[in-house]
Amino acid sequence: MTSRASARKFTELRLDERDPGQSPELAAILKDLEGQPSILHLLRSYQKALERDASPGNPALAKLAWLFRHGQPIDLSGHYYGITLMLKLGNNPFGSILNLLWGQTVGPVSPWAGKSFTPATKVMLTRYTGGAETGKPPTFRGINCFARVARSLWNTAGVEFMTFWVGLKDAPLSEQRRYGYERKGGFFIARAAESVDPENAGKKVLQLNYRWPALGNPPPLSYLIDEMVEIAEGLYLGQLLFAGDILKPYEADRPSSDYAYDNWGYFLLMDGAWHRKGRIV
Repeated sequence: MTSRASARKFTELRLDERDPGQSPELAAILKDLEGQPSILHLLRSYQKALERDASPGNPALAKLAWLFRHGQPIDLSGHYYGITLMLKLGNNPFGSILNLLWGQTVGPVSPWAGKSFTPATKVMLTRYTGGAETGKPPTFRGINCFARVARSLWNTAGVEFMTFWVGLKDAPLSEQRRYGYERKGGFFIARAAESVDPENAGKKVLQLNYRWPALGNPPPLSYLIDEMVEIAEGLYLGQLLFAGDILKPYEADRPSSDYAYDNWGYFLLMDGAWHRKGRIV
């Protein structure tokens, strides 16, 4: 990659709305980006603002929502590194459990390290979805990855808590050496779909569905759908959506509005080049 192409990768947004003259929201985001070394630095500034105040009126939260709404649809395969931007406290039926999980997952040194995607075979799809997913559009089985930081007691406690709650397993040594994570858990089925978020109805996203019972996810993960879009080359913005109505059993062909999904936060996935950039942010 040439230096010019590299610079564009780290500073050029990929959105379906590109005219700041027609979009005051985009104009404000581009103004924030001025003087920042990269888009990741910009998003870190939003993260810090939300650490101080995650109330609905915070402009940083509105900007993340706008970026997601105008991100590009994607497919992902392989491993991607992860950063949690913000997670909300709330009044979901599993709110107290979610808030406890969030405290362990985010913390001062988050153990969550990203997600890996593997193309799903027909055998996998039959096993996990009973054949409801056919592999068209291209479909993937994914899993979350967690890293231990020996010097951080909070991180170590978070890994052990998630191991107990979610049933994390040790990652193969080859993956530990290559990507730096140590444990894996929390399966999902991923494919292109329309957003289940009422605020983004009809939007094309990459849907990461934890809700299939055969995946074996414990509550509250069994009520979770992640959604992802691309906002820059190799940089992907995700949102977490938990079902508000947990009494209805999950049925893939049921209208998503029946489950009252609610946004509980945002995260990033990124390729290796962004991950290396992130080490100096």
